[in-house]
Amino acid sequence: MPTLCCNLSCRYCYLGSQTDPTTLKLDAGRAVATLQQALQRFLDAGVLPFNVSLHGGEVTTLPPKVLDQLFSTINRHYLDHFDQLNALGYRKSAPHLKTNLFNFHKLYDLFDQHRVSISASIDLPLSLHAKYRVDRRGRLWLNRTIENLRLLARYPHSKKISATLYKEHLQDIPALIDDIWTIHRELGFDMNNFNIMFGFGSELNCQKFGGEPELGLQQASEAEQLQLYHALHKAFGGTELEEGLRRNWFDEFKPSYCTNAFNCGERFYLLQSDGAIWSCVRGQGLEQLQYGNIFADGVEDILAEGSRRVRLLHQQQGLDPDCRACEYLQICHTGCPAVKLQNRSGKSYTCALQKAIYRDNPASYPPLYGGDQAAAAREYLLGMHPALLQDLVAQEQPKSPVVLIPAELYDQKNSLQALITADPLLQQLYSPDAFLLELNGELIPLQSQILAPQRSLYSIGKDDQLLLHIRRSLFEANCSELIRNTLYIQLLRDTTVVYGDEQRSKQEHLITHQIFHNLLQPDLLLGEEWLAADLAGLLQVNSRYFIKNVLNNLFVTTGQLREYHYQKQKNNAFYHIQAINLPFQNFEFYWD
Repeated sequence: MPTLCCNLSCRYCYLGSQTDPTTLKLDAGRAVATLQQALQRFLDAGVLPFNVSLHGGEVTTLPPKVLDQLFSTINRHYLDHFDQLNALGYRKSAPHLKTNLFNFHKLYDLFDQHRVSISASIDLPLSLHAKYRVDRRGRLWLNRTIENLRLLARYPHSKKISATLYKEHLQDIPALIDDIWTIHRELGFDMNNFNIMFGFGSELNCQKFGGEPELGLQQASEAEQLQLYHALHKAFGGTELEEGLRRNWFDEFKPSYCTNAFNCGERFYLLQSDGAIWSCVRGQGLEQLQYGNIFADGVEDILAEGSRRVRLLHQQQGLDPDCRACEYLQICHTGCPAVKLQNRSGKSYTCALQKAIYRDNPASYPPLYGGDQAAAAREYLLGMHPALLQDLVAQEQPKSPVVLIPAELYDQKNSLQALITADPLLQQLYSPDAFLLELNGELIPLQSQILAPQRSLYSIGKDDQLLLHIRRSLFEANCSELIRNTLYIQLLRDTTVVYGDEQRSKQEHLITHQIFHNLLQPDLLLGEEWLAADLAGLLQVNSRYFIKNVLNNLFVTTGQLREYHYQKQKNNAFYHIQAINLPFQNFEFYWD
């Protein structure tokens, strides 16, 4: 989105007051450089952008010189990576932009020069285009729209028309149908290349107009959406527009579109000229859907934040019982998270329409029933709603337990605490006074995470002082040569990965760091029985791996006690079961 500026004042714009034209000059001065730097940063991180589209605001409010540079940048990107994109099945070779057509006639030659793909946004019926697509002075410009549609019909490169429909747009479906024919037959634009979208309530737009009702532009009900779907099939079935009706008109509600992605935050991003990255136009301006800034945050962090925020939005709205039991859950994935946030709903706002499309095309969108549907629901729960999956497993209470645990595990002598008491080396490994973390002068005893009665979470940053104090005697445990022993540090973060033979979901490992015993510092605070290690520098060096609002987990032990822990796991099944997670003393923190 090279500029938020728009030359229109559409009553139902998702962006609300963000389209203020006063930003245009600033946007024009930085848009090209922002796009170029962002593309390079993604490439440097091993991420290949496969589709670069220009959206607004209104892109055509930018000066022609800036547009020319934007188009050239996108063309160059496609050509520089032609072979790789082609091998991956992506065929984009020219820029694409969304426009309201207001300035199309002025920029026709520039678009033609760069073979720009055009998506023109209009209102149908055209009478509502006149009513709601007014300029910033409230003036109608329908006649210019019609002339620019004629011009678009002659445009020699890829083009399509889209219309966003609200409740009022569906009050006169015959007029809407007549205008589709008018554009197709009288204006000469092939309406096989047409997309329908359905509008929804926008919190930002409501704020823009002081919370007043949106003058009839409420979201169309599912019944009204279905009524339009059936009316269009009746009107255009068997005509020259039937292919477009079945192939293109309802594309937004099919699995190829972003609204049906399992997690759209893993693949789709909107970049502003100031470097801010949002989910898309629908989420722009909503704090819950901002992923970071390309100039301030690492690409890996932005990608992780997008995935996390979208997952959180789905989880906050819950999973509708109808979705859990739906035969098309594996296709729909419950819909757009931005709309679910605005509607405070866990269900797609076009659910009934989507089901009608799927049922009319069973070979393309096969339903799942019985065990197959249950498996698909479990897979979705595992990836998007793991807490609900745990509840489901608990409710099912299978007659034969999935995991068989020997009764001896519950004998007192086999409890973890009893095993530690009976083993001097385990006593050292789990000692609650072996490690003290000094945070800005405060001493914090570190405990094993599996024995600690409660969790303490900290927020730290680059200016905080962290010094680790370690008892000297700890290095003698399970060690015949002190010089070979190490302080063993592991750093993890709360982004889960699945690996190993058991395919468990575990915290993601970031680094493993060892400091040999003879290189540790004398402890000036606690005396000769202690050694010290400065952790502030270690965390600062690795801070690029930290993600905003994602918890990090730092574990400490000695190299020889770590080896003893894994040997004990091999030798004692009761210990292994109870110490399956890392048992070492730990410190959990957010990086500010």
